[in-house]
Amino acid sequence: MDERDGSLDRRGVSAGAPAGAPVTPVVAPPVISPVGALLGVFTKPSATFAALAPKPRFLLALLVVLAVQLAAGYAVFQSGAVLNDSIAKLEAKGESPEAIAMTEKALTGQLGMILVVLGGGFAVAFIMLLHAALMFFMGNLMLGARLQFPHYLCVAAYSSVVGIPDMVVRTILAVGKESMDVRLGVGAFLGEELGPLGRALDTMTDPLLIWSTLVAAIGASVFAAKGLRFGILVVLPGFLIGVLLSATR
Repeated sequence: MDERDGSLDRRGVSAGAPAGAPVTPVVAPPVISPVGALLGVFTKPSATFAALAPKPRFLLALLVVLAVQLAAGYAVFQSGAVLNDSIAKLEAKGESPEAIAMTEKALTGQLGMILVVLGGGFAVAFIMLLHAALMFFMGNLMLGARLQFPHYLCVAAYSSVVGIPDMVVRTILAVGKESMDVRLGVGAFLGEELGPLGRALDTMTDPLLIWSTLVAAIGASVFAAKGLRFGILVVLPGFLIGVLLSATR
């Protein structure tokens, strides 16, 4: 290879560099497989997002989350948890027996299953897009990052993968309890009736939710090549909106 053309030798250094000059090796970007990314986001989130940064991908992560959500929705529907909670709310409002009977009929047929199972899947996809949009707004428009929307969608998808354990635990408890009133935070110690404040506190202290939120913060900070403080500020609005929504359910 011509030593005057500035090309690289086998060690990845400039062949035209003067003798004794500092050697700067060319470091190839890390490579990670789709399955490796799904596993690595649990154990090595920083390294995983660093490998995804050159070409952020999210389709497989999105499909995995949707598949788990559809299975969870079907299990919850079959357990009668949604029906039991719906009837309890109608009875608390003093609704007529006819209205309760209509609700029971709607939630025990094929239409009810479609509403519960597919509705949950659409809700998860919408929340993921909303999460990415909120991060895009905070990261790019408020904090000056220069990331593309697929970067934030990748963060939302892979942090949702980390949220699968939370989804699975909630599904198991809901099926066993035959109710969607599942508490994984301090709400488990606050008595039978939580109220809006209690539900908000329960969501804020859910360790599995905190885990997935922290992974999202790590992903945003790695993609933007900024500190973790940047990532926390990026994900904070979405986290707070989730807390407020849980308080009103």
